[in-house]
Amino acid sequence: MDATNPTYYGHDSDVIECIDYIQSHAFDFLEGNVIKYLTRYEQKNGVEDLKKARWYLNKLIEREENKFSEHSVSLYKSLLQEQNEIHQCPPCKNLDESSRSNSECECDI
Repeated sequence: MDATNPTYYGHDSDVIECIDYIQSHAFDFLEGNVIKYLTRYEQKNGVEDLKKARWYLNKLIEREENKFSEHSVSLYKSLLQEQNEIHQCPPCKNLDESSRSNSECECDI
């Protein structure tokens, strides 16, 4: 058997190579492995490859579900708040409460 062109991926002239399909669609690691194991399961490891495809698919689902989880949103909000605070002028210590304004501020921002 040819290690770089195994028969379980098929090599007829009208068959698309699994790796070529994965690369042409810019699939990432998880997506590519789902496709790879589904493509070869009948000719290689049967149910074992289907279980591997399911494992990668579950990881992919988990990743997608967690993209916009509350943790991610709160982290995003805290980063925005931090960035806003960096660009805002803190109250000057040299001015009394009644005269504080950006035009009278002596900060080097």
